[in-house]
Order: sequence, then C-alpha cells, then structure tokens
Amino acid sequence: MSQRKPKSEQDGFSEQTKQGAQILHGRDPNPMWNEDAEEIRTRFGIPEFDPEAFYPREGAALSGVYPDFLVHIESSADGPSTVNSPGASLTMVEAPKGSGKSTAADQFATYQMEHNDERIVRNGRQKSSDWRRMADWTTLWLPSGVDVDGRWMEAVDRDDPDPEELCRDVRYYSDVLELVERLQAHPKGTYNVVFPDPYFRKCEDALSTADATVEQPTLIPKNEPNPTPASHWWFGFLAARTFDGLRVDSDGERNWMTAHIDEFGMLAPESAPGGESGHWTHQCIQIMANIAKEMRSAGLSLVGYGHHEEDVHNHWLKEFDFWVELSNHDRGNRTTKTEAPKPFRDIEQDQDLLSKRPKGFGLCYTGSRFSEFQFSDLGYPHDTPEFQLRLGIPSSVDVSTSDDGGMIVEDLQVATDDAGQPTLLEEYRAANGAVHELRVLAPGDGIIDIAGDQPEVLEALSSPYPDGEFPEQPIQTTQNHYDIMFNPDSSTEIVAARIPRRTGPGATAEVVADD
Repeated sequence: MSQRKPKSEQDGFSEQTKQGAQILHGRDPNPMWNEDAEEIRTRFGIPEFDPEAFYPREGAALSGVYPDFLVHIESSADGPSTVNSPGASLTMVEAPKGSGKSTAADQFATYQMEHNDERIVRNGRQKSSDWRRMADWTTLWLPSGVDVDGRWMEAVDRDDPDPEELCRDVRYYSDVLELVERLQAHPKGTYNVVFPDPYFRKCEDALSTADATVEQPTLIPKNEPNPTPASHWWFGFLAARTFDGLRVDSDGERNWMTAHIDEFGMLAPESAPGGESGHWTHQCIQIMANIAKEMRSAGLSLVGYGHHEEDVHNHWLKEFDFWVELSNHDRGNRTTKTEAPKPFRDIEQDQDLLSKRPKGFGLCYTGSRFSEFQFSDLGYPHDTPEFQLRLGIPSSVDVSTSDDGGMIVEDLQVATDDAGQPTLLEEYRAANGAVHELRVLAPGDGIIDIAGDQPEVLEALSSPYPDGEFPEQPIQTTQNHYDIMFNPDSSTEIVAARIPRRTGPGATAEVVADD
C-alpha cells in the first residue's frame, strides 16, 4: 500500500486554500486561492449545490426543505427563494446500514462550509476514522494531558499513526470553555474533528449555565471509580457553545456552527437511565431539550446520525426541525403517521420512495413538507488505511513485560464497516467467560480461541467472501499486538482483528476513554 506523501509533497490542496494559509501560516491568503469547501468538491467530484433546483414543480418530489436544512442565514430575504426557515436547526438523520452515512455527513458538511461560511464540528470516535477522507482539510482537536495511541486497522508498512501526520493541523484544548473560545477564533468554513475530554473539564460549569429545572448532573472523570461515559462530554460542549459562544464574529457576521454527531442513539438513547446510577443521562437529555431554542438563537445547529430514530430519546427528538432518511436499496421510507417520529407525523407521505432507490438518495422532511435529494459516493483518497485513535489516562500501575503476560482481550478490535458492524470476525462469549472466541462470519467458517494467554486457531478459517481468504498462518505476533490477518485479494493484506499483548518495554496500564 502506498505511503502517505509528506505535506510538502502533496498537491497543495491542504495549504493553498484561504483557510489553509490562516491555519498553517497565520497569514492572509492569496485572494486567488479557493476556499476549503471548493477544493473538497473538486477533489471528490461533488456537484455544486443549487438551492433553487429544489423549487417545487409538478411531478417531482421537491421542495425547499432540503435547502432549509443546509442553508443558514439571518433572514429569508437574504438567501435563495427556497429557504423559508432561516437560522440554525436540529436534524435527525436516519441512516440504515449500507446507506452511506459517513459519505452523506461529509457532503452535508461541505455544502454548509461553502454556503454558510460556518465552522463544522464532527465528533471524533475512538473506534472509527470515517473522517479520514477529509483529513487534508481537518483540524483535529484533542484534550490536553491525555495519551493518544494510534493504531492501524490494516496491515501497512509504516509506523503507528501519529495525529500530527494524519491531518492538516492538530491542536490541544484544556477544557470545554477554552475549546469553544478557540473554535470561534478559528477560520470560518473549516472542518474540525473533536475528541471528547475524558476528564470533563468545565463541562459541569457549562451544563449549570443552562439553568434547567432538572437536578444538576455530576460527571466523573475516567481516572476515578465508576466514571461517566466519555460521550457525555458532548452535552457539556453543546451547552458551552450555546451559552458561552459568540453569536456574532469579529467581522460583524453571524457565527454559524454545526455539530455533526455520529451514533447519536448512544449519546441520547431512548432507554436513558437517570440519576447517579445512570450517570445522569436522562437529566442531560432533558437539559438539551430545554435549551433547543437557545441553541438555534446562538447559531448552533445539530445533526445527529443513527441507524434507527427509535434509538433516540423522544424527549429531545421532539424539538428537532428536520428529519432525513437515507436509502440503502432495501428499507423503505415511513409511510404512516405511527411510523414517523412525533414531530413529523402530520406530513402527507403515503408512498414508499426509497426502497427501490440505490445508495445516494435521501428524503428530507419537516412537519409539513418533504423533498428528495441525492449525494455522491466520495470514497477515500491517498489510500489512507483505516485507523483508530485511542485516548487513555495513564495509571501508576506497571504491567508485566514478560512474554507470558497474556492478552488484553478487553481492548480487542475487529474490522468493521461504516455502520460499525463486523466484516470478518465477531466476538463470542459463553460459560461466564470460560469460552471466549473469535468466529468467522457466515457463510465463512472457523474459530480462534482467545480465552488463553495467546490466540489459537481451533477450527481452520475460511473466508466469508468468494474473492478473499485467510492466510495459512493467520495469526501474526508483534511486540505489542496479536493480529489476525486476511487477504481480500492476492496483493492486499488487512488486519481482521487485533488483540493488544501485555508485553513491551515501558508498558503502563491505561484507563481507556470510551466513545
């Protein structure tokens, strides 16, 4: 697999844009240079967005709903004729497996950067690097004082991934309030990936500013017993940007920002528990629902992505302005009132428009209108392999460095698709943990035992795909990992699963900051 070129040897898209000049060199750009968004569209072949193309016409499932969702302006008189609901908004994107969720998210973000000159924030997740297609324009924001462990999820002949080499710029923040301040000083029209702070610094202060009637949540950092899930940090961020962020930039223009949050159902599950034992999840959701109006007034939009809207708590979802369904050429759109989310049950939609559509089609709704739209299949440039950035808080407990230290099966990773579903191997447990295996997905076959000190093939592995195969010796041992390898074709080798070893010089135990 080809090596990533040094930034100085790339084609100039990263640096020679108006945003790139400001971020990398702190100077005014050449006025002839393009915006980041225009370079992104050029690189991926994304068509220019024309809001007027969605003007309603007979025989077409079109309306201004889709432009309303994407275009943020102060007044409808300032923008296209199809934009009737100016300002920030809250949107739920329902994306079944295979519908191109991450592709749609990046195209939405590109259009918002270009049309609204706004700052995009996408949630960094430790088990996913879907944002890597945008790495050449990405500013990666990491919490300070946290160890970052980069791991390739494909077999590559290179050092472990270093954040500084993965994207255009990396910056570190000390707490959520400082992050909000620095983001609004960051150039407009930029793509920002933010990893949450496992210490939750200043998050409780931000949530208390909401002045909600619910009991004030307590967020426990990862270096203490029974810590709060790291995803709760996003509640603090949304509150901080709403109440502590500037509404008008120094240039006198509106300060627009959209937060694109993947796996939204994990942040705000319908079954959210409350109180101390439930990490105050229900109370956090109540606060978010209560401040939805203030979010819009602050110029902060939210786009949440999930596989099923039923996974998202209705108390927050009822405050949303738009609902988007993406096609996977299988699941149809909702056609009855009882199937639709509560805010959208009055819409007259009794036809299945999606089940026969290929990937790349979607429907966008309000409570009274809907519109069909298309998006492009973007792929991944530069042959950038899939990777993970794991955040951990070092502890003072040393781990054995002897070769008989065993495996850290709690940190097992398996290759997944864009929807987070296993693609080759899946974990299997039984008998209260006495049986712990990796099993090949059907129609393939084979079992690897991972209950002992090292992985062992119990049954020969056969590929679940006709064009690929597991090598004769599928288990590779490195200083720090056991890797289960797979050959999707005769010239390519990828990591199907990785299990860290309790070995290696200077190894320390870590409290891993979850997603």
